[in-house]
Amino acid sequence: MWIELGGALLIFVLRIVDVSIGTLRVVETVRGNRVQAVLLGFFEAGVFISAISVVMSGPMSWVQMVGYAGGYATGTAVGMTIEKWIASGHVLLRAISRGQAAEVVEAVREAGFGVTTMHGQGKDGPQDILFMVVARRKAPQVIRLVEGVDPDAFVVVESAVRAVRGYVPHGMPAAIPPAAVRK
Repeated sequence: MWIELGGALLIFVLRIVDVSIGTLRVVETVRGNRVQAVLLGFFEAGVFISAISVVMSGPMSWVQMVGYAGGYATGTAVGMTIEKWIASGHVLLRAISRGQAAEVVEAVREAGFGVTTMHGQGKDGPQDILFMVVARRKAPQVIRLVEGVDPDAFVVVESAVRAVRGYVPHGMPAAIPPAAVRK
């Protein structure tokens, strides 16, 4: 019984590791980071082979099946958590503001971020659309900044696969200066 539980636990842990690596590999593949994706794929396959060899070493029990499925599910959650924690890459923030766009633009630029504006027409009349490409880990700060100036701004966050040229500062401030956010 203990050997069966130990095998199931080993399968569970190996599946967590290989699926977590696989989640990160897919992210790197989508972002076009070939070298990272290949290296992660190499390690993912190695861990998977280890897990499957434990599964195939004897008759499959229901405990091992639960370990396999549970490890897969948990690995997905762990991989997503790690990817969110790393928060690499850039995002495109689009903020739509009616009447307070100039103040938002000023606050965003004072905080060291770039912003491009254009005029648009919405259901209820004219509005301004603000485009900002920022490091993903800075996105929550920029959203708070926008909402601090214009609480009614409509904000959309999209993953930016690649940002080329333009103003995308790399040495951004660690935090949004408190003076930039209107109370």
